[in-house]
Amino acid sequence: MSSSTPPRPLALALARALALLPLGLSACNGGSAKRNIQGTGPRAAPKLDPVKPQARREFEAALRALRLGGPEAPETARARFEAAVEIDGKLWEGWHDLGVLRAQDGDDDGAVAAFEKALAVNPAHAPTRLARAESLRRLGKVKDARADYEATLRETADDDPMRRDAAARLASLLRDAGNFDDAIDVLRDTLRVSGANSRVYTELCLIYMAQNREELAVLVIGRAIELDAKDPAVYNALALLYLRQGKAQEAFDRFDHATSLDPTYIDARFNKASVLLDAGDYTRAKQELETLLTKAPEDWAAQVSLGVAWRGLKDNAAAKKKFELVIDKAPRRSRARGDALWNLAVLKSDFLDDNAGAKGDLERFLQDAGTSHPKRQAAEQKRKELGI
Repeated sequence: MSSSTPPRPLALALARALALLPLGLSACNGGSAKRNIQGTGPRAAPKLDPVKPQARREFEAALRALRLGGPEAPETARARFEAAVEIDGKLWEGWHDLGVLRAQDGDDDGAVAAFEKALAVNPAHAPTRLARAESLRRLGKVKDARADYEATLRETADDDPMRRDAAARLASLLRDAGNFDDAIDVLRDTLRVSGANSRVYTELCLIYMAQNREELAVLVIGRAIELDAKDPAVYNALALLYLRQGKAQEAFDRFDHATSLDPTYIDARFNKASVLLDAGDYTRAKQELETLLTKAPEDWAAQVSLGVAWRGLKDNAAAKKKFELVIDKAPRRSRARGDALWNLAVLKSDFLDDNAGAKGDLERFLQDAGTSHPKRQAAEQKRKELGI
């Protein structure tokens, strides 16, 4: 009773992966000091006037809210950052942190706009460019995302960890597009100029898996473990390799190990829940997904999977509510929304004896889901069975 959502190879959560928050204004020394703003590579950082005092106060209040934490902290901080950049439009640090908060809230359009404001003032700050690439990627703007990844590679020093991170992310983008040779070239060049790195070898493993070159995948993931045995992404990839080999228990154990290394590593937790769903262990799958969703409530694929878990537990009302939430909130053409429409149709036809409702959901699925959706053929067959 799987949700048909594919496993996740790499985590893309901005704040965790890129350590973007908070930037702070430690370089600002009062109203008359010159600002020594950050650059991370060969591009020169511009010299700016001092931050306006009121903008500085708003910015520091935003950082204070984030440090104190609590459920209202992101909203409070976002309002303070917005006030700060309204007062001083050249406060690039405020634009950057505002972009991160918007991205975390699922507003990638707003995040890109904020990152662009930051880069217009300080084009030397590579973390901002890399963050914009991530938002562009989620928006489906692959060409623009690739340009930002490549610019980050050019503009960061060979020994900068961010260069290796950008290379792995660019390679994963190319892998998703099926450009395996280009992806491998990026990673090999990075190994040559930046040295061995577990993240690079982990991405190489995923590429070799996509090419059905399992012997090479085994070789490079072993190298990744040697380099960093505490990186949860390494064990997530190893678990995916075990799944490919039909070793479900070994895969589950590696997903479990990844989450033990970092309880906030949501991709491994999602994949662990997927294994549990496939095994019919709906209670434990529900627990994993609910934990994940406390960290990422707008993870629509996880919301769909939680609906599947509720359906397996025979709580059809809760399952229906989850599927409808995703259909209402997720982007119209997204994979998660298509999964929700399909699962809702199955729920109505097979569990609720509501063929009329199922017909409507199937129609919406066939109109909105792309032709490449893995359930499209099944939806067309079910439409015939229901007499549409």
